[in-house]
Amino acid sequence: MGRKVAKKYILFTGEAHENMKFDFTHKQIEIFISLWNAGVSIDRIAKRFLISHANVALIVMDLEMAGRIGPRVGGLLGKQKVVSLKKMFSKVIYLFEVLQRMK
Repeated sequence: MGRKVAKKYILFTGEAHENMKFDFTHKQIEIFISLWNAGVSIDRIAKRFLISHANVALIVMDLEMAGRIGPRVGGLLGKQKVVSLKKMFSKVIYLFEVLQRMK
């Protein structure tokens, strides 16, 4: 009698995964990183890229494993509250500068 092989579950192979997006442009990833670093919520990031929250989480895992992003104040959800107009204004200026460099 042969050795019994356990049946395996293969990730991302079911029907529920057919709508997952796995390819992004370098520009999209740079924008994603800027939004992530600015504390933008995953809900807003998902809407910006027209992807699911699960897709956002996969991008976060990929970029974290590659050392391109790290933990942030608001955590994965990014629900960081801006406590002052000065802080909010500096984030807007930062994002504007990043987007200008990408043109």
